[in-house]
Formats: sequence, C-alpha cells, structure tokens
Amino acid sequence: YNHFLALDNLSLEIPQGESVALLGPNGAGKTTALKIICGVLRPTSGTVHVNGVNLLTDREKALSQIGSILETPEFYPFLTARETLSYLGRLRGMRDRELGDRITELLKLVGLGEWVDVKVGKFSRGMKQRLALAQALLHDPPILILDEPSLGLDPKGMVEMREIIKRAKRRKTVLFATHLLHEAAQVCERIAILEGGKLRSYQEVKQLRKKYGSLEKAYLKLTGGT
Repeated sequence: YNHFLALDNLSLEIPQGESVALLGPNGAGKTTALKIICGVLRPTSGTVHVNGVNLLTDREKALSQIGSILETPEFYPFLTARETLSYLGRLRGMRDRELGDRITELLKLVGLGEWVDVKVGKFSRGMKQRLALAQALLHDPPILILDEPSLGLDPKGMVEMREIIKRAKRRKTVLFATHLLHEAAQVCERIAILEGGKLRSYQEVKQLRKKYGSLEKAYLKLTGGT
C-alpha cells in the first residue's frame, strides 16, 4: 500500500487436504494475504499457485477452485436463503437441476435448513455467517479461504460455526485467518504466525505445543508479546 509493505517475502505452501490457520495481531498481514490468494489484491512481486495453477496468468481457472468468506458478508435482504444461493450459483454457471439439491444439502449442513425460504434481511449476523459459508461451498471447491469466520458471533455462535467448519472441511484444503488460538487448534493441523508482514512460524500445532509448552506461549514469543 503506497510505501507501506503489508507482506514481506511471504512464502507459504499448504499440503493438499490440510487445514492451516493464519494467526497474528491486527495489521500483521492476515487479511492482505487472503485477499491476494483470492485475487482481490495483486501482489507487487511474487506469485500465487492454486493447485498448481498460476493465479496471475490463469485467474479464472485458479479462482474456480476457491470458495471464500472475506470480511463481513453482505447479501440482498429481499432474497430468501434459497434465492440467494440460486442467484450466486447461476453466476457461477451452475445448472438449476444441480443447484436445487446442492442448496438444500448446504443449508442443512450450516444449520439453516428451516430458514430456506426466509428473507435474508431477517437473519441475525450469525445466520448470515452461516449463509456465507454455504455460498463458499456452493460449487464444491477443493479449497476454502475464510477470514475471521467467527468474528462478531456470541460464544454459542462461535462454537457452532467452528463445528460447521470442521464438518465442511472434509477432503478440502482450508486456510483461514483468526485471532482465536483455541479455534485454530481445534480446526487446523498447522498454524502460520504472521507479525509485521513477516512469517514468523509455520508448524504443526503439536510441534508448537512441544517447543513452547502451549499455543499461548508460542504466540506471545513469536509476535513479541513477551
């Protein structure tokens, strides 16, 4: 951003089928990293490969393999949950026949099965987060990119969202930013810790605990908190 370096020589490779959490203080570069991977921002140098596809040279093919939630989800309030997903599915080129069954399946998965025909304008923030996850999964992408999926939810909503993600991530590669250490540990096998735009650590959860005694101690040590 102008003369500010949001990310500094970030190199991160995620094995297929694994879940990785991006941890770091505010301004560490988590959201910037996710936006670059999702094609929202263009890096000043370097590149991004999605399942071996270069995002910068074959953008459409690369992005077709990603489902994402970036920032606070916004939907048309006058559409129902079913209509919302149907509209988004058509934009992706999905056929009505496959959309019907897929929408029913996903709304049930995210706990909105009884809200299929209710207008989104009546949804709580937590329900909109669930709908956002359903739209990210709509085209059955092999990769999920989630930015603070539990942000703004009450404790009950956080637990429910975490369980939904754990069910939804089967057979998928997941990268999500969070500031909740326990959420990262419960959902992910690996944790990448960013601070000041730099990657300070990229290890399995069990390795961090073994080396530092706990995730809290690891996080504080690696981000200069102690």
